[in-house]
Amino acid sequence: MEHTKHIWRISLLLVLLLAGGVLGRHFLIPESFGKAGFYRYNALIELMAKEPRHGAAGSCADCHDDKTAAKAEGKHSGVQCEVCHDVLSSHVLDDEKINDMAINRSYQLCANCHQELVARPDGMVQINLIEHLELEPSQAIPKEACLECHDSDEVHRP
Repeated sequence: MEHTKHIWRISLLLVLLLAGGVLGRHFLIPESFGKAGFYRYNALIELMAKEPRHGAAGSCADCHDDKTAAKAEGKHSGVQCEVCHDVLSSHVLDDEKINDMAINRSYQLCANCHQELVARPDGMVQINLIEHLELEPSQAIPKEACLECHDSDEVHRP
């Protein structure tokens, strides 16, 4: 009988842990969690209240109709402007230009679509960057390697 005190101690410890877990869960999990799925429902309301940063598909055409028309006929016609440029809200606010538009000129951006991968569609131009740039395997790829030879304005034309 004297060994049963260990069983009572561990039982009491388990009951306290269980009660602490239930109590902790009550205070740590938001009230709206699980209301409409496995997420915090109030997050939807908070996200809907945020002002959009991205422009619609044709929002650049208001001021840049010449470039938009050239892009529409080019190889990158299906790519949104904000893929290579920054988000619209960093350039225009309330129909007023607030800053110059930032442009991502890094080779990593081009490699997102054009790096040689077996899973890419057959019609997609794919390159092995090291072979294409004729670099040694240990050489670093220059940051603007693609734009040294390929004009960013030319890629929009067929």
